[in-house]
Amino acid sequence: MFDWLRRRKRTTPAHPSPPARPLSQPEDQRRGGLNAPEFAPLPNETPFFMLPVYRFLRDAIPDISDAVWTWKRLCQTGYEVTLTDASSQLAKHRARGLIDSLDERVNSGDRGMEGLLDIFYTSLFTYGAAALEIVLTPSRESIHDVVPVDAWTVRFKREHGVLQPYQLHQGEAIRLPRERFIYVGLDRDGTNPYGRSMLRSIPFVVKIQQRLIEDMAKATHNAGWSKLHVQYEPGEQQRGESPDAYQQRIAGNFDALQQQLNGLEADQNLVTYDNVQVSVLRGDQRSQIFYENHKAIEEQVITGMHLMPILLGRNYGTTETYGTAQFEIVNRHVEAVNRSVQRILDRLYNFELALMWGQARARVRMRSNRTVDVLKDATARGREIANAVRLRDEQFLSHDDAAAELGLGR
Repeated sequence: MFDWLRRRKRTTPAHPSPPARPLSQPEDQRRGGLNAPEFAPLPNETPFFMLPVYRFLRDAIPDISDAVWTWKRLCQTGYEVTLTDASSQLAKHRARGLIDSLDERVNSGDRGMEGLLDIFYTSLFTYGAAALEIVLTPSRESIHDVVPVDAWTVRFKREHGVLQPYQLHQGEAIRLPRERFIYVGLDRDGTNPYGRSMLRSIPFVVKIQQRLIEDMAKATHNAGWSKLHVQYEPGEQQRGESPDAYQQRIAGNFDALQQQLNGLEADQNLVTYDNVQVSVLRGDQRSQIFYENHKAIEEQVITGMHLMPILLGRNYGTTETYGTAQFEIVNRHVEAVNRSVQRILDRLYNFELALMWGQARARVRMRSNRTVDVLKDATARGREIANAVRLRDEQFLSHDDAAAELGLGR
């Protein structure tokens, strides 16, 4: 007995141990030896005023607008909600009704969950971040609404070892409820809480592109059309004609010739004395160099938006494999982004079902984009299923492990 007490004394600490904390420190926000600023800055000291600039670029530059539009539509693949662990069939039916009701009333009822995800994706691919706030009912027993938060107004401050979100509104910092605030940063950098916008790498390229288009428009206007070049030879001064009269006569003849040219119809001819010569200046300047330069700059914009040329209608390859490979790579990006969306939807739906009478859990599965060759994909999937079934039948895998290998869960 004494040995048991001695062992118990050794394993029971006299004072509870403090929670474990990492030894590494978050990103150092000091500038030139000064104290850390009030809010954590954007990566690479990017000024916050660049966030509204990204929105302007998205709305004003066709290539960027098309890229954001394409990314958003690629990620809107839809999803399926499966109810598991239901305590009864009635509870499962009730849970389905709660989920359908939540889908309709979020985003203040404006297109429901579909409209909320549309805003979410637009913000994510514009600012590199998207934010949502969960609004509870007065009884705090269910979700009343889920509203989008303007990501460019969100700031973070480290308080007691955690990141506390704030929103800047009319010169004030509004403290946001961390337990009901959802923030997704795209391509976060280390301990910096903010995401990185795809548009951060292209403002300089866009400036060159727009300047090139402006110069191309001017050059095309001057060199793209044939023009009449009229040369008027005034002749010598007549005997007894004063210099003033000579200048007046020349100006009068010139004005009369100019009026005649301005009123000349397409099917009329010009008849003059032999002191007027008319020649044609043709627009023979090559404009191909402008297209080549613009295409090179355009490719930089497309690359900066993490897209492939094929998705914007520009395929420089000669085979179907080239476009297929690009589409497969983009689908990997889409799946990575939609995994974050899946976790958000899981959280929202299970929060709504937590206080339901009965028990049920929701599981969201994001759909994927169809491959280019549907038959080939179906054949590969069939062989994958056959291999998993064979491994199960040969007792190399259990039934649950085989289902997990196929991505069907346990």
